[in-house]
Amino acid sequence: MPQITRFLGPIVAPQPGKTEARIRSTHSIIAELLKQIDGHDHVEMTLDVGFGDLAPFLAAGYDVRVHPTFLLDCKSQPIDVLWAGLRDKTKNIIRRARERLTIREIGDASRFARFYGANLDGAESYFDLSLLTPAFAAASARGQCRILAAVDSNGVAHAKVFFIWDDKYVHYFLSTRDRHVAHPGAVSLLLWAGIELAHSLGRWFDFDGGIANDARYRFMVAFGGELANRFDVTRSTAHYRVQHTIRRIPRALMRGISASRRVPATVQ
Repeated sequence: MPQITRFLGPIVAPQPGKTEARIRSTHSIIAELLKQIDGHDHVEMTLDVGFGDLAPFLAAGYDVRVHPTFLLDCKSQPIDVLWAGLRDKTKNIIRRARERLTIREIGDASRFARFYGANLDGAESYFDLSLLTPAFAAASARGQCRILAAVDSNGVAHAKVFFIWDDKYVHYFLSTRDRHVAHPGAVSLLLWAGIELAHSLGRWFDFDGGIANDARYRFMVAFGGELANRFDVTRSTAHYRVQHTIRRIPRALMRGISASRRVPATVQ
């Protein structure tokens, strides 16, 4: 998938007729599309929550893995109901953050990119940060994005979040915080601002997946959304898997060396 692309996959318009005929037609179309990329050594994509026809991928030898996210209906619920749906502890964290921080809109994606890069603390970004400026420009020209920052009274940014939306969802696209100064509720405050934004636009709020561990799950579930599943589908040739493993060995060795250098010597 292209970098900073959240989901991909075929879009097949349902055909009129019996259910059995529609299912067979969709299966046949997707199977034919997958044949056209048989020649690639590696294919991976994340299918959107509305896509459930995994049978053609399984038949073509793809591995399927669940990629959960949370979705919150901000379109049909009043804002006070959405607020009531938050966990009490989360509401208190947001209240305390409001006492110290204000929310400002950032109109320059390069500032967000620099802030994001600085907060990596030397780690490598999983995407090219230079892509954020053209992505912001394209979405901004359509009036479909907003970057918000939680800033203290000294003008110091504690956290920033990049929201982007389509005709149905406001996506929690990217988030970053300065862990050296950030108020514990800075990101929660911005996330609630995103929910308010989704409500004002008459859209659902998509927490955008990434529930990779229990801490992330506990953070997101506190905002009252419902679990929804995307699916990661991958297929690799044996040649690719061997080459990929070989390429990973030097990086693994370097990480091990770096970690060993950070371990303090034992004092006897």
